[in-house]
Amino acid sequence: MGYEIERATPCRVVLTNTVGSDEVREEREHVVADFVRAARIDGFRKGKAPRALVERRFATEIREDLEEHLTRRAWEQVRREEKLRVASPLGIREANWLEGGEFRVKGEFDVYPEVELPGLEGFAPPAFEIVPTDEDLAGAMLQLQERQAVWEPVEGEPAGDGMLVEAEVHGEFPEGGGEPFHEERSLFQLGQDEVYPEIEGAVRRHGVGEEVTAERTIGEEGGEERRGTRTSYRVRIKSLRRKRLPEVDDGFAKSVGVEEGVETLRARLRERLRAQKADRRRDAWREALIAHLAGGKVLDLPEGPVREETRRELVEFAQSLAGRGIDPERAKVDWEKLEKDVRSRVEHRLRGETLLDALAEKLGGEVSDADVDHEVEHQAARIGVPFAELRGNLAKSGGLERVGAVLRRERAVDEVLGRFVEKSGA
Repeated sequence: MGYEIERATPCRVVLTNTVGSDEVREEREHVVADFVRAARIDGFRKGKAPRALVERRFATEIREDLEEHLTRRAWEQVRREEKLRVASPLGIREANWLEGGEFRVKGEFDVYPEVELPGLEGFAPPAFEIVPTDEDLAGAMLQLQERQAVWEPVEGEPAGDGMLVEAEVHGEFPEGGGEPFHEERSLFQLGQDEVYPEIEGAVRRHGVGEEVTAERTIGEEGGEERRGTRTSYRVRIKSLRRKRLPEVDDGFAKSVGVEEGVETLRARLRERLRAQKADRRRDAWREALIAHLAGGKVLDLPEGPVREETRRELVEFAQSLAGRGIDPERAKVDWEKLEKDVRSRVEHRLRGETLLDALAEKLGGEVSDADVDHEVEHQAARIGVPFAELRGNLAKSGGLERVGAVLRRERAVDEVLGRFVEKSGA
């Protein structure tokens, strides 16, 4: 079996494969034998019909199966010997029988581009401090305090920033354009852009029991039909509350699960912040490594995977809208712009993966089946499904290969970046 491959573009390969007559006869024997074993013909038990009769009765089917088998053999040979990163199935252009019993198939398929990597000697990741600052610690502590904050009633004081307002709202459209509406209990926090600024401005400096009015004109958010419609509101302030944060002391530390006291809480927060910053540093250094490997060039990408990944992300986004009760077809989404943004993000990710795959091959990194199973086990525990179930689903969909590919890439990244982590002492 001989073949020729031609690069139509950096990511498109044309394959011409000619199967010799001896190989054709060998493969045909296997195909015919399968038909003889499975044939059901009146007057004969299954598998007992004469070979000649089976060949006459199923001549067309045998020929079609033989062509499929020969094409698959040719495709598998090219993938095995050329070690191409195939990105799409083989698309058949033509398949012909030649004089002398040879079979020739011509097709094309997408591949990821061949990559020539620069040396790693010139790579230096950007500076990135991972030691938490006092401001970082104060922010993390504030987040813990916010979780245990209580809202206390405010009496004899006008509404101001940060207060939680409970109000009764009446609305109408003086010039038409809609039915009057009423909301018995509307809650919003001043200064957080949770209501229209006209309502927020009217409520400020007024106390519990007071009624205020506000007007606004509907803008672009109302669509073509309602744009420019005037709306008037009557808002009665039913209650005001102010957030009170707990004191940061040993009692507070115990309330968040740290029995040893507030200093231990601070130490643990610093440790957690340091780990988070280390993760962000790795992400930044990973992007810098990819940029170095690209060497200022933009890799060509096969269109098939880019299109498919873009479509998948758009479908997932539409499903997330539907899951929140929003009709994707009526949602105020610029789908054309979103598709361009998603495609750009997909292309960036696939280029990075292609470069890191080349790096992993250059470094000789290997991933065992046990490594893949360990990662799948970790994923199963994280999402709360049985390991065997997740592994089985991944095996059916080709997901185990993807898990292995991710592990190879990230190990290559860790090998390179680890040198700089050691130098930094972090």
